[in-house]
Amino acid sequence: MSTSGHSILHRFVALLVLATMISVTLGGSASAEERSLSFELGLGARVAPTYEGSDTYQTSPSFGGGLEALSLGAISIEPGDDLGFGFAPSFRVLSERTADDDKALTGIDDVDLAFELGAKVSYRWDGAEAFAALRKGVTGHDGLVMDFGADVIMTPGTRTELRFGPRMSWADDAYMDTYFSVPAGATLRQYDAEGGLRSYGLEMSMRYDMSDVWAVEGTLGYDRLTGSAADSPIVDAGSRDQGSVGIQIIRTFNLRF
Repeated sequence: MSTSGHSILHRFVALLVLATMISVTLGGSASAEERSLSFELGLGARVAPTYEGSDTYQTSPSFGGGLEALSLGAISIEPGDDLGFGFAPSFRVLSERTADDDKALTGIDDVDLAFELGAKVSYRWDGAEAFAALRKGVTGHDGLVMDFGADVIMTPGTRTELRFGPRMSWADDAYMDTYFSVPAGATLRQYDAEGGLRSYGLEMSMRYDMSDVWAVEGTLGYDRLTGSAADSPIVDAGSRDQGSVGIQIIRTFNLRF
């Protein structure tokens, strides 16, 4: 695991501990007009390509989270499991990329650990859900990424949920330039990547709620790079086919204040 991976892991564990302390401190308080916040934090491990377009894999920490419900007076957001429209925050963490990852990257600028933040809109039917998420790079890159997906949802048990469905991702010029362009003088031939459809694939997940606050979730995914990303010399030196497998332990926090 890289130094940056350890740093992010330590920060996430600190956040988890802080959230637990706040939950314990505020959990018993109430007011005439109750305000509440319910959210999830997940921590686990994920096996995925060393960088986008790589044909080598690494195991790194994985982080997850989601808004369950928010009530602040007239403001009420409950993405939950109800049918109909839902709204929630969306974020993603991308590992740093350096020339040490692969000799083919020699002469290409390193990319710092990236954090993307945005929002997700979904619509759920009985046994299915479709969603779209838009995120902006906060660190690592300053591009925009939009993900689309749909899932068939099965509940073989009262505490078990299975999901399976297609995925598609789009990215703008800034994102594609950061991860797929090659400057003059690099080991690989010069290339200018352009925005557009970045990948398509499938994802399957299984979640088991061990209690009202603890859950475990496993995911298996496959993406194929396409468009300008697939034409990049970085991908030519690696692979268009990108697989991943991960597992997370999830904790739900319910705050009243």
